[in-house]
Amino acid sequence: CDRAGNVTAHLDRVLDQSPVDPASAALAWELAMGVVRRRGTLDALIDAFRQRAGRSPVGRIREILRMGAYQLLFLDRVPDFAAVNEAVAMVPVRGGRKMRGFVNALLRQMARHVSEVQDGSPPPATDVLPLSGRRFRRFDRPVFPDPAGDPRGYLAAAMSLPDELAGKWLSDFGSLSAARAPAFHANARAPLILRVNSLIASVEQVTSRLGEQGIEAAPHANGLSVVLAHGAGLTGLDVFAEGLLQPQDAAATAVIARAPVAPGMRVLDLCAAPGTKTTHLAERMADRGEIVAVDVSAEKLSRIEDNCRRMKISIVRTLLAEKVTTLDPESFDLVLADVPCSNTGVLARRPEARWRFTMERMGQLVRDQRQLLMLAASFVRPGGACVYSTCSLEKQENEQAVRHLLSRRGDFSVAV
Repeated sequence: CDRAGNVTAHLDRVLDQSPVDPASAALAWELAMGVVRRRGTLDALIDAFRQRAGRSPVGRIREILRMGAYQLLFLDRVPDFAAVNEAVAMVPVRGGRKMRGFVNALLRQMARHVSEVQDGSPPPATDVLPLSGRRFRRFDRPVFPDPAGDPRGYLAAAMSLPDELAGKWLSDFGSLSAARAPAFHANARAPLILRVNSLIASVEQVTSRLGEQGIEAAPHANGLSVVLAHGAGLTGLDVFAEGLLQPQDAAATAVIARAPVAPGMRVLDLCAAPGTKTTHLAERMADRGEIVAVDVSAEKLSRIEDNCRRMKISIVRTLLAEKVTTLDPESFDLVLADVPCSNTGVLARRPEARWRFTMERMGQLVRDQRQLLMLAASFVRPGGACVYSTCSLEKQENEQAVRHLLSRRGDFSVAV
């Protein structure tokens, strides 16, 4: 997956540097993730209500309006008056009384013209704000493009997607109704899932330790992970520092859980940073054998090494990608190609990834993925296995990439 800087990593750094009480950390987490996730919808609503003011807010003022609107429309715990007052208080002094009045008026208008949260799943409409699950709010005026006349514009605005991704999903899924399904998933509040380091702890032990620290956690159905409501302050926890936990989505955990790997094997992990799947492979191997973890920079390799030290893993050797040609071909029992991708399957957890999506960027990713998969195949010994994974929903990045390999390497076949 594309491992560029993300909201969760940035928020972890901020909370580590400026610790706050758990309730405030949870609210900060919800605001940061929610505003980025719903940015497209928030902007559409801000623009719908700012027209009478005759101005389009930019920069910090728009960010303040996004945060205020998110609290008004998506959070139950913050009273409307408090959300408005906090937003007004954030306007810089140099913005003056006029700008504070603008923020106050726009947010109060928004609160005045929307219903309370309702249960149900109404069809797409210009006045309906879809929330998570079977919940929605209704405005007393049109705020989104007409879903019948402009389904692409509607999907982008109401479901907070970049225009090109909205258009692609409409084309790929065949209808607005079908395209809304992955969009609802992309806008869900994602719990934090943490894989338990099976080398040194059990799910039960970690759940108990977290409970002792006042953190509510539950075992995941996969039997390998625990689930937290949010990840605020995770890196400051003792259980994290001691290497008992590693953040990892359940789908990513399933990839390695199903991989044909065993103790004593020789394994190659391409695109390995930050070492999430690398360390899981080591756990599956009981920390016996060898894993060569490859990535493009010394900084990324350092992150892998740090993770391995934290998790008490000794069998991983790191290698710069530019030196991968020094490895013998057909010399690994298993090769993992967890390639950079568009992240469209994990937009709930990586909300910022949607705003990087363009068809041009995906085209370059597809070319890179095919090259990496061909490279991975060249290192698999006869009778060995190659595991290809992405966190994308796009067929161009998944089945089409595999078909491309199979068309050029007749000695490979699909096992899973």
